[in-house]
Amino acid sequence: MNTLEKCVRILTLFSETKPTATVSYIAKQLGLPTSTIYRYIAMLKQSGLIEQTGKAGMYCLGTKILELAHNVPKKSLQETSLPIMGQLSRETGETVTLTGLREHDGICLEKADGHHAFRVSYERGTTFPLHAGASGKVLLAYLDPQKQDQIIRKLKYDKFSETTITEPKRLKAEIAAIKKQGFALSNGEIIRGTYGIAAPIFSLSRNVIAALSISAPNHRLEEKQRKQMAHLIVAAAGKITDELALYEV
Repeated sequence: MNTLEKCVRILTLFSETKPTATVSYIAKQLGLPTSTIYRYIAMLKQSGLIEQTGKAGMYCLGTKILELAHNVPKKSLQETSLPIMGQLSRETGETVTLTGLREHDGICLEKADGHHAFRVSYERGTTFPLHAGASGKVLLAYLDPQKQDQIIRKLKYDKFSETTITEPKRLKAEIAAIKKQGFALSNGEIIRGTYGIAAPIFSLSRNVIAALSISAPNHRLEEKQRKQMAHLIVAAAGKITDELALYEV
């Protein structure tokens, strides 16, 4: 190992479960003499990458690490989501949609097309109401209660089909159930004969920032497939949430 490799090895010994270490521990892990480790520790301390803790002989990562982490380029929501959406689309054959909020409406931010000839999805930039459809309801369900109430009061409650929710009281009951189960369902609420499933995507502070959804004709999403699809969508949305957290400071 050259000097750089040894320094990198030392830094990567520290982790969430091992935040501090002694020179003797580091020497043992790297198979090097303690005198050599002291020399490298001195170099890393000078750069601010390692610091001595309040306890004699113990070292931890330095504040320079935080500064470097802050400078890591942040990935956008779409950049983070697209690979996961593509994988889900290939796995299910359905079009996967990423949606967000725009004032009192939902908006399609991105989509990954499925392989079926007949697809049911929004185009990028299309806005849609929040009281109907899985995406709109899941975005509404996880909003701050004050903002949620404000939007519910201002919605027009247009009726698109016999299953469209058109009453504020019923919508509140629906979004309470969505928040409890972790995903939203829609049985033809906007387009008859289609079924939609959506799950929330959160920021590091656990604010809802988007929804991941699939919508398909009823015959492609029968009862058994719905349960499996809901599991896949919740897992994919959770993965996006986790990856976004890596880029938040």
